Amino acid sequence: MSQSPENAASPRLKWAGLILLALVLVGLAVFRLRVVAPERPREGYVVTITHGPKDPDRVMLALVTASKLPKGDNHVWFSIDGGQLCKKGEAEKVTSPLFTKQGNAAKMIEELRAKGIAIHI
Repeated sequence: MSQSPENAASPRLKWAGLILLALVLVGLAVFRLRVVAPERPREGYVVTITHGPKDPDRVMLALVTASKLPKGDNHVWFSIDGGQLCKKGEAEKVTSPLFTKQGNAAKMIEELRAKGIAIHI
């Protein structure tokens, strides 16, 4: 039995339709990526504080460094021993003889928040 010309073209048309559909979907995905992608990268810094109350010089150095950052998408992360500073009353206890003008860590953290720097633990 031989196929009629209409039946022979049917599988080709199905594949052509699938390929056309795939190209349209890829085109839409690429268009969406161009629309969503930011025009310029985010600019900012991250300061990580990994030392806690047992090493106040390093804590205060990191906080002073964060306070001197230029405007941008800046973040301060407290991790490892630095997380202890986020307990109520702990940051008030941290002072350093190297950074007497700055006061304690709690005061520095409030100054960072006032500047719009995000604080994370």
